[in-house]
Amino acid sequence: MIRISENQLILPSLFFMSLSPNKSISTSELIPKLRDLLKPSGEDLSILSGRNDDKFSQIVRNLKAHNTFERFNFAKYKNGIFCITTEGEDYLKNNIDLINYLIINDFKWDELKKGLDIIYKKTTEEKVKIDIFDENIMIQEGYKKVVETKMYERSKKLRDYAIKYYSINGKIYCNSCGFNFEDFYGNQIGKGFIEIHHIKPIFKYENEELSKILLKAVKNVVPICSNCHRIIHRNWNNPLDLDYLKSQIQLNGKYQLLNH
Repeated sequence: MIRISENQLILPSLFFMSLSPNKSISTSELIPKLRDLLKPSGEDLSILSGRNDDKFSQIVRNLKAHNTFERFNFAKYKNGIFCITTEGEDYLKNNIDLINYLIINDFKWDELKKGLDIIYKKTTEEKVKIDIFDENIMIQEGYKKVVETKMYERSKKLRDYAIKYYSINGKIYCNSCGFNFEDFYGNQIGKGFIEIHHIKPIFKYENEELSKILLKAVKNVVPICSNCHRIIHRNWNNPLDLDYLKSQIQLNGKYQLLNH
């Protein structure tokens, strides 16, 4: 299992600094916030020999010991406190959609780490802009008015592509319970409606062709009805696994699962 790295903690740490009224945070305050956000598991939770800390806590402490933020002038450490710099605020502002995307979608620990690693390498080492596909902007009333138009258009294209990819005889069903909105609400208001659940983070790098991205991205999403989607994310600290949800529906649900 891949361990979390200091570099992967840069963006979420800056995020928490920015939330403080004085744009600063101590290491002892940062550790539980990152733990709650990232939900580490496996070896990252191993207790260090002769210490009460686990390996995850030590990695967070190393942000100070190894001057991780100072390398990019993203934050300064003084009197036990990390303070975000102007450069750090600019970096966070340019990538705030990425961290929000990772937070909202409750990705599993390994996928979250991979996503943070991609963000670090692309945005700091390669200086490449990353775009996202965010299903949430498709289902939040009024959000389209304030969200970046290009993000909305990207997300709609992925959604439309996924619906076409997963449709059966012209209808789109929930991957977990088999619910179909058209059958329940009628053709006029229910046809083609579904939510798209992201299993893995999906990024688009600048200069990449959207058509090629969609071919890969569609295999990392599944169509889910609104109820199942909310149940999956009901417990933010422990989102449900799709296979587990299906097993519970088989035991207790009313809808016939589809074998597709």
